[in-house]
Amino acid sequence: MCLFLPVESQADESLEEVKIPQALSAGLHHFLDLADPDRTVAFDPQKVGAVLDFINQPGKDAALYYADSVLGVPSAYYEFDIHENLKKIVAYSFNPDIPYIATVPSSVRLLYWLDTRKNRQSPPPIGRYLDRLDSPVVIKGLQHMEITPDTHSGAYYAYNIYQTVLLFKYRQRNILVTVSKQVDVSTVGKKGYVLGADDDWDYFYSGKPGLTLPALGWAKSYMYESSGINIYDEVDPAATRVRCAVFKWLRAGWSGINMVRRQHIYSGLKRFAKPMKAILEYPLLPSVESMVGDFSRIRGFSEDTLRSKMKKYSGILQNRYNGGNGHAKKLPSFLFKKKNHWARMSKDEMESALVIEYMKYAVGKTRPDEVRGLLDLKR
Repeated sequence: MCLFLPVESQADESLEEVKIPQALSAGLHHFLDLADPDRTVAFDPQKVGAVLDFINQPGKDAALYYADSVLGVPSAYYEFDIHENLKKIVAYSFNPDIPYIATVPSSVRLLYWLDTRKNRQSPPPIGRYLDRLDSPVVIKGLQHMEITPDTHSGAYYAYNIYQTVLLFKYRQRNILVTVSKQVDVSTVGKKGYVLGADDDWDYFYSGKPGLTLPALGWAKSYMYESSGINIYDEVDPAATRVRCAVFKWLRAGWSGINMVRRQHIYSGLKRFAKPMKAILEYPLLPSVESMVGDFSRIRGFSEDTLRSKMKKYSGILQNRYNGGNGHAKKLPSFLFKKKNHWARMSKDEMESALVIEYMKYAVGKTRPDEVRGLLDLKR
């Protein structure tokens, strides 16, 4: 029953589980309906007022709140504050020229927008709307996502999601909300490895179906359904504070059996929040303009150049985790010996690896000399 149980969730088991107040149900349903292609719903900020009031109420950090009844699947709620303004969050986390994974490196490996024919397309320029919110802005689309390996089972999944982005004012505050609904059952879970501590953001993606748990390596697991509401509420522009709140519903497992508990979801939300907060509050974070230029250079690498960089990258990982540098975690020896793994990576996957290495450099997790040749750093 601990298939999706990250190590840190063991500490969350002691939290009292509290049902979200019934008064929020209508607002949560209204948000979720906006990402459902089978429903035609006009967004009305007044219908979600109870939800926005709830996320700013104090004293919720000692409990695990859930809203299972809204969709009939396990759920959890998590909130945290980012001490920056909403414009900065949008400039880094919702910028068409900065990969979304840059600020959520321990949760998402790949994420990109798709057109109606499921061809890749540019993300919407959300930032341009922040200064003109006389009426709500609603942006709808389709995204493809692949997540990072689970910290316990090692499983990682890919799937498409219906995504709705909302920008509006509530009680004179700027609000950004993203609402997602998984399109269909995910691809089969594949074996991934968290190479060091999860905070190191180093992962290995084998491409092979199954789990890394010795007794369950055979299991073919899937994410059956998931939905989420992410709210960014600029509660205090003068003090540069944004309340971030996430509602998540998830059903996953194998043979049609759900193996997810609320604690698993709660821990996954904490995993999402921790690096996002740390990155956006990092005092020496490179400017938006600098990041845009650096990521443009990475996107401009040819496939041959990326393949040569993956050879360097595999050497860096081997030195970190198989070179006697103090990493006590025992890892399978084949991770660094099978060179054909790196040759099979897609261009998106290779770029993703470089984006995460860049972010580790940007927030001081790696030394510039360690990754300078990998990233073609000029400074």
